Amino acid sequence: MKKSITITKNTIGIIAPSRPIYNIKKEVESGIETLEKSGFAVKRGENLEKHFYYSAGTSGEKASDFNVMFSNPEVASIICATGGSSSNQILELIDFDVIKKNPKFFMGYSDITTLLLAIYKKTGLVTFHGPSMYEMSMLNSGAKKMVLDMIKGREKKFDYPKKMKVLRPGKAKGKLIGGNLTLINSLLATPYMPDITGIILFWEEVGDSPAQIDFKLQELRLSGAFEKIKGMIVGYLSDCVDKKYPQDNRSIEEIILERTAGYDFPIIKVDYFGHDISNFYTFPIGANATIDTQHKKFSASLR
Repeated sequence: MKKSITITKNTIGIIAPSRPIYNIKKEVESGIETLEKSGFAVKRGENLEKHFYYSAGTSGEKASDFNVMFSNPEVASIICATGGSSSNQILELIDFDVIKKNPKFFMGYSDITTLLLAIYKKTGLVTFHGPSMYEMSMLNSGAKKMVLDMIKGREKKFDYPKKMKVLRPGKAKGKLIGGNLTLINSLLATPYMPDITGIILFWEEVGDSPAQIDFKLQELRLSGAFEKIKGMIVGYLSDCVDKKYPQDNRSIEEIILERTAGYDFPIIKVDYFGHDISNFYTFPIGANATIDTQHKKFSASLR
């Protein structure tokens, strides 16, 4: 059962549970300025600027910022600074009981997929797959309005842009679950992966060759995921070409249809969530979602 979020304060906590921000400080500060201009107060995590090789501090330092932000009654929302490759280091250090007692808006994407899905699985709290602080100042007007409305809790139902490519037609309803494809697969067979029975699965990827995406979709197929899901939404695939072996480049849409052969769930391709785009629309994980390809409709509701 998903848990509702009541926003009563306007303070947003900023943490870095994955990569260090030493080389993107300017962009993160621009994102903070965007929030402040929108009427929010910002609280930086104590270890926000730590740098431990490829990680924003040690696992303990990152987990401390995470747990402190959730336990702080003055903080209503938490946004991650950026992605990376080390957020799973803190999964065993998260105090999920604190999250249950202090439900808050929590957002990030890419490597943060592991935290979004784990929180939803362990607590039932709706989490938000959306822009990190790195992207916040770069959003176009539509994407910015949606994310600010979500943070403020003004809207409970969201209609997404109708621009989509239909890979397989149909209708579907289900909980909206997903994130970065690599990170979704990293949680398979772990206690942090939500139940995917009856869901609409969304995914995006960055820097993978068609062969790598083929491999990961086959992983999902072999895990039995396609037996359970009701629909699929494919996001922006940034730089997903094989530069080393250009002769190996194959249509990813063709790969998707081949890996999901034998199943009849609808599949749509959209370019408004993922890496390296300004029209990054936020998806609430755990929301009730609807796909209707005939009417080019995709919506999500927190009611």
